[in-house]
Amino acid sequence: MKTIFSVLTLCLLSAGSLLAQTNAYYDSTKSKTPGYWEVSTDYRTNGTAIRYYTADQQLLHQETHPNKLVKLTKRNVRQLNATLTKVSQNQPEDSRVKTVNLPTHTEDRRVATKRKELMQAARRASSDDLMTRIVASANGGDAVLKVFIYNPHEERLRIEILNSKGQTVCQQYENSYQRYYRFNLSNMPSGDYRVQIFKSSERMPAVDNRVSLSRQPSQTYFSLRPEMPSGSTTDSLVSEKE
Repeated sequence: MKTIFSVLTLCLLSAGSLLAQTNAYYDSTKSKTPGYWEVSTDYRTNGTAIRYYTADQQLLHQETHPNKLVKLTKRNVRQLNATLTKVSQNQPEDSRVKTVNLPTHTEDRRVATKRKELMQAARRASSDDLMTRIVASANGGDAVLKVFIYNPHEERLRIEILNSKGQTVCQQYENSYQRYYRFNLSNMPSGDYRVQIFKSSERMPAVDNRVSLSRQPSQTYFSLRPEMPSGSTTDSLVSEKE
């Protein structure tokens, strides 16, 4: 037990809450264009930014929408995907997404509270399922696993990282509707690891991904191998920025 506890302490680097900021990412596995987009709403500044990246996380294009919220409807997702394709072909242009107003700092508190309640009720009543994005990042000798979760119905989740022997090296419980985790695996041995996310109502994992960690004398290699069970979702609406 002492050994497991020490590993857990080393592994869990930080978890970001979404009290101040909400972000959404799109997993490019469904797009023919290498890269992805990010929708980031900052309630501290009351604005939304849309950024487009290459597959190696290089910024291609950015646009801002002051005092606006961009909902990830099917139409908006199509527009974002189309814009990603264009900016990847050196044809930068702003996406034609539909937006809604964000509460301003001068807005009556009762109105802002009611608006928030309505948005929360709409989210919980939606047919959206659990969505995640898992990013394996290596920089020099550091190996960091980023897990972004969008949990619209606020179900209780169990997040686990297992080693190649099936032993749990990290475990976390969560029921927030959006969350960002950053796991530091720099002190873990080379090998394959599994990232599994369970819903409390289901025995099989809703998300099951494999990552491979390998090292050479001067470089660490960390790669993701998605293995999603049937019925799970790979579209990734993810939470907070680093």
